[in-house]
Amino acid sequence: MILNTDNFWIRSLPEISSIATLGPEGTSSQSAAKYLTNLIGKPLDTLLFDTFELAFEYVENNESCIFLVANAYQRVDNFYMNKNTLLLGSFFYSPPDYYLGCKTSLTLEKKIAEKKTIKIATHHAPLSRLQSLIESAEDKISGITDAHLEIEITNSTSNGARLVVNGDVDCCLANSDAIKHYGLTAISHPLHIEMTWGVFFNSQIHNRSIA
Repeated sequence: MILNTDNFWIRSLPEISSIATLGPEGTSSQSAAKYLTNLIGKPLDTLLFDTFELAFEYVENNESCIFLVANAYQRVDNFYMNKNTLLLGSFFYSPPDYYLGCKTSLTLEKKIAEKKTIKIATHHAPLSRLQSLIESAEDKISGITDAHLEIEITNSTSNGARLVVNGDVDCCLANSDAIKHYGLTAISHPLHIEMTWGVFFNSQIHNRSIA
């Protein structure tokens, strides 16, 4: 096991070429994968999947890829208990700050004035922090705290941003990377979240190394 001052530990690194994690483009997981690549000190491709489960399934069947997941994920225990993979390492990484975002302030204000339902997309993990972001958005979007809100749970905050672009929802809770990537407007105060991340690899690699 290797230790360093970056709150990072890892087993002896297997021969790998990629990292599988949650997409789409702009997720905190993608940002964490870039950080992990720098920690490892070797160029690795980042493969993005619609769910953590699909990324994990890929690693179960591909020995050249490792799996990256946030320990805040609701069903993270399924990965720790799976017999087909082993924990390779863990590290601390705070993703880009989160914001409540929308297409344009004027469009959102008009819909609120017309007393229409405001749909907000968010991943389950930061759901408990959503209300404080809505309250902070009142400074820019008058009436949003009193509007009729409908919360839609999505696979990732970045996917929530994509739903806003497509017109399926009005707002999303997403990090600054996704807000920028999808051309949205941040309307709330920033939300900083400190997180740890787990890295898993195919157990067949480990079994051969000790055979």
